[in-house]
Amino acid sequence: MSHEPEAFKAPEPAKRTDAAGSTASQTGADDAAIETIMIPQIEIDARVAESTGAKPVANVPDDEPDGATRIVPAGMDFDDDVAEETLLRSTMLRSELPKRAELPEEDNFLFVSKNRKFAPEPDAADAAPDLADDAATEVAFDRQPRPTPDFDDEPLEATVMGVGPFVVNESAPVDPSPFEAAFEQHDYGQHDYGQHDHAQPDYGQPDYAQPVPAESKHLGTGAKVAVAVAGGFAILAFAGWAAAYAVAGDKISEGTTVAGVDIGGMTAAEATPLLNEKFAAAHSQPIIVTAGESTTEVNPAEAGLSFDAEATIEKANAGHSWSPVKLWKHFTGGGEIEPVIKSDDKLIAKVAAKVNKRAGTPFKDGDVVIKKGKIKTTQPVAGEGVGDDALRTALAGQLLVEGDRKADVPLEELTPDVDEADVQEAVEKVATPAVSGPITLKFEKTPVELSPKEFGEAIRFDPKDGELQAAVAPSKLKKVLKKALADDAAKPVDATVEMVDGAPKVIPAKPGVTFNQKDLEAVFLDVVTAPAGERTVEVKSKVAKPKVTTEEAKSWGIKEKVSTFTTHFPYAEYRNVNIGRAAELVNGTVLAPGDTFSLNGIVGERTAANGFTKGWMIQNGIFREDYGGGVSQMATTTFNAMFFAGLQDVEHKAHSLYIDRYPIGREATVAWPTLDLKFKNNTKYGVLIRSWVNPASTSGQGSVTVEMWSTKIWDIKARTGERYDFKSPGKQKITDGNCENTVGAPGFSINVWRDFYNAGSGTKVDTQTFKTTYIPQDEVECTDESEKPPPPADPN
Repeated sequence: MSHEPEAFKAPEPAKRTDAAGSTASQTGADDAAIETIMIPQIEIDARVAESTGAKPVANVPDDEPDGATRIVPAGMDFDDDVAEETLLRSTMLRSELPKRAELPEEDNFLFVSKNRKFAPEPDAADAAPDLADDAATEVAFDRQPRPTPDFDDEPLEATVMGVGPFVVNESAPVDPSPFEAAFEQHDYGQHDYGQHDHAQPDYGQPDYAQPVPAESKHLGTGAKVAVAVAGGFAILAFAGWAAAYAVAGDKISEGTTVAGVDIGGMTAAEATPLLNEKFAAAHSQPIIVTAGESTTEVNPAEAGLSFDAEATIEKANAGHSWSPVKLWKHFTGGGEIEPVIKSDDKLIAKVAAKVNKRAGTPFKDGDVVIKKGKIKTTQPVAGEGVGDDALRTALAGQLLVEGDRKADVPLEELTPDVDEADVQEAVEKVATPAVSGPITLKFEKTPVELSPKEFGEAIRFDPKDGELQAAVAPSKLKKVLKKALADDAAKPVDATVEMVDGAPKVIPAKPGVTFNQKDLEAVFLDVVTAPAGERTVEVKSKVAKPKVTTEEAKSWGIKEKVSTFTTHFPYAEYRNVNIGRAAELVNGTVLAPGDTFSLNGIVGERTAANGFTKGWMIQNGIFREDYGGGVSQMATTTFNAMFFAGLQDVEHKAHSLYIDRYPIGREATVAWPTLDLKFKNNTKYGVLIRSWVNPASTSGQGSVTVEMWSTKIWDIKARTGERYDFKSPGKQKITDGNCENTVGAPGFSINVWRDFYNAGSGTKVDTQTFKTTYIPQDEVECTDESEKPPPPADPN
């Protein structure tokens, strides 16, 4: 027996049996006992498919009529929903198999099979007497017998129809069986299937998938009846199916419920508002969460809980469908549908934190911070409390419950998101490189150097996705830049010298810079983690350079105290205020070489808005009250500090009246804006002025001190002459009330000499003379005539 694949064998007629069951020859009188039968093409296709590697004939799922059969190519599985496929699918599926050639149209005849079990192999017929007795013996392939699916129980009317005529033989008619009686007998021509000496077609071609077409034959009347019967059943089945489809429509399956609410038989548009209305109140009723030994009241809105009616109804599979499975479920009942509850992960986490404040022990994530250029780490600590997922599930399960709602949530170990390994990784990859050295920001050609102590706090470490991720803290970086640049970053700041911890210190210049901070933030982490030699970054910017550079301020040589002077004053609150305010404004003044000091220019107009109050001052030889009274004491003290520093006097005027608390011949007064105190720094060094006030009290005098800091080049000595050119005082009566009673004193002149000696050598270099003339102080009677009553009116 040949072992070629069965698909490449032409079908041969089966052996015939007579009524007694004996085997008959293929020709002869016993031919009348042979039952003529057409084999369904679908069975031939199955054999062909099997031999070419496709799946054999398989039953379709239970949701299709019995007997519907299809062929599935190799490697292809059944769909989940096969009920949508046409019932008469065999011809379509056959088209996917390889074909040798198309059959002529006239050779394609419809047929039905009595059953779909293949007959035994010719050489096995004798060994199968039960088959030999079967009146429905079919054509068998010339191959070894193989087990085939058992479809004996399928009714004839449910058998799938195929294409192509196949007959066993054309023997003389015999008494027809009931099945055969349904067919008309036609003369299909004589074929000697028992002879093998005639030319055989080439069945060895690998693309053969169709039997050799038979000669054109007419389908008998019986066959037509059988086809009609089968078609009728198919039409009736489809009509019932269509009726079920029409009745079901887009309605939800009968018996479907959501949290006890029956929505069966409704459309989605009808069920949605019903459910929303039913469960609307549930969103405002609190849920009592029990965790450990504590309880916490939670409003559903706190957790972002809400019932999603639309998503819930979608689970009911409402809507038109041809699926027999869905149609069956529609009429047999949908059952309970689990409601869809939405929540907000961030809000759930907040609620969990709220519950855990009472119920558990919070965990602590690992952390890294850079403080004053040093790395500080926090190690993670596990805690105990409710987890987000468990809390979400418990709350969702209670949202649609009516009455008291209680959610029991078990405590569980809360593991830190950031563990020790994450902390160590952040330290090694970011923190350690960051503090390894300074960085340089280059604004055009102007470099600004920042130390780890300055920029470290601008780096933060955020827990994200279970690790510490380095990021830039914009507000902290802004503070860093504010210190490094000007307060108004667009304007430059000159370098200067300030007193720091009792000693002068150069304060570096700050360029004016216009830039977008986000540009710097984008590259900041890259530069702070770069190795040495690569820690410089160009920042896209526009730069305005300061007039006084840091190098220039250093060249001023302000390093030591070159003079100091102190004057005292009796208690008067206006003196404390006005002298103190003037000293505050003068303090810190820096004079570069060649600069001129102006007290009015620095102190400004004496007004309440500028921090001054009213006090007594001399106007035209009379003591009158006005804003700024007492500022002349600051002018006198500053003049003497300048005098002993050897600076150049530019403008000063002594008080018109001699005041015995001031050094005679070495004092000055000021008045806004006419009288000023000016002097010039005529040295090659810079000068820093330091000034302060010790306020007076009712129990003691106050004092004001002014210091000059620079590089000492002079030793100054003062000499004072005798008074001369005396003038007698007069008498005055002032009636406006804005004055002070005084005792008269004579006026006079006096000379003061300033001798210059080279510092440290004692060599006298120069002498300057200061002549001062004081006017007489008149005796003043001060009255206020405005307070006297008017004279009596004339009685006439």
